Amino acid sequence: MSSSVATTPKTKGIVSLVLGIVSVVFAFLFSPLGILAGIAGLILGFLSRKSEPAARTLSLWGLILSIVGVVLSVIFLILGAVLAAQIMQNMPAS
Repeated sequence: MSSSVATTPKTKGIVSLVLGIVSVVFAFLFSPLGILAGIAGLILGFLSRKSEPAARTLSLWGLILSIVGVVLSVIFLILGAVLAAQIMQNMPAS
């Protein structure tokens, strides 16, 4: 028995969601990759909302997670730079 249910494409929505998750995870591990994954997730999320109406929920969550990932990545990059500057200032001159 074969099912004749027509499936609608949700590829961009799924990829946006996955990239959003990756951006949040890598915000803590390696911030530059978190920023890149977040930007890619944002782009695919916006494209998915226009071209894949069946994937609106997936693309919405992809957009939300991508934004959170980019914001966290930027915060951790700034904190890392401030911490590195403080460490460099406190090093004794040789």
